[in-house]
Amino acid sequence: MVMMALLYSHNTGWIVTYQNRPFYRPVNHKCMALSITLLISIWMSNVSIASDENSVAPLATFDFAIAETLNAIGNPPRFLSGLEGYETYSRQNGIIPNTTNLGFRHLPNLELLSSDPPQHILISPPAHASLLPRLRKIADVMEYPLYKYADVDGGHNDWETIEELTRQLGDLVGNPAAAENYIEQSNHHFAALKRQLNDIDSPVLLVRLLDERHARVYGAGSVEGMMLNSLGLQNAWQGDLGRWGMTTVSATPLFDIDAKLVFLDSPYGPDGGVRQLLSDGQWRHLPSVEQGNYTIISVNYWSWGGIPAARRFADSLVSRLIESDNIDKASADTSQ
Repeated sequence: MVMMALLYSHNTGWIVTYQNRPFYRPVNHKCMALSITLLISIWMSNVSIASDENSVAPLATFDFAIAETLNAIGNPPRFLSGLEGYETYSRQNGIIPNTTNLGFRHLPNLELLSSDPPQHILISPPAHASLLPRLRKIADVMEYPLYKYADVDGGHNDWETIEELTRQLGDLVGNPAAAENYIEQSNHHFAALKRQLNDIDSPVLLVRLLDERHARVYGAGSVEGMMLNSLGLQNAWQGDLGRWGMTTVSATPLFDIDAKLVFLDSPYGPDGGVRQLLSDGQWRHLPSVEQGNYTIISVNYWSWGGIPAARRFADSLVSRLIESDNIDKASADTSQ
């Protein structure tokens, strides 16, 4: 059924052709004008939305650093494997809006991905490298090695790698200005945080307690190590690290380290888990723990993330270090 309306110049109404038979309907001119304006607005809105949706190629990624960087510059991926895990680490549901979860991070649902293929699939080797033959049958695959896996000549800089990732993704989505603005804003933010730490010169040891006997320490090759360096803080751990910028140790080597201990409270651990471990067993006998020279940070970032993860970690770290330093100063003043 088709209705065609013809608007005439006289002031009496519409002449309408309906099912090949004309009829006349009086019209209030103000209502008619509003109706036409509304129809034009809706049409223009639909054109705008369609244009926006088609202006950026749909992307899929299996890497949290890539996903959060795309989101930060205004172009979240259409698909992300491990989305629920990323929300857990960030402690924020819906942190990447309008993104479809592809299942587990290391077992992405390729059938779902194939049903609505993106233009590009973005990975960070060595993760998911074994899936490359299957992924290339679905869409073009782009690789972005990060941290120590980006170190092809032994002289890479983690922060430069993360900045370059941001620029490359900005170019990919056709928005290099957004990437540059985000990098510039972040550098200003980090510089401001660094100035707040001018009075803190104690080495820092980043520790995640795994159980009553084992802990994980962090350094170069992770967000934690990268940000200690960027904030001008000395990492008290000078021992070996694995390819992922961390290593698992027993309590023994930590007894000889004189530093401010920063315990990382995992989002996967029980509430109060770190404090429970510090109250029992050998961890409570660490010199820094006995002296009260420690603080606890709730992990709300991915340890191998991009600039967004670095910002969340840096904000938490600086806040806790300043708070702890103020408490130490107040305690010293009271004891005098």
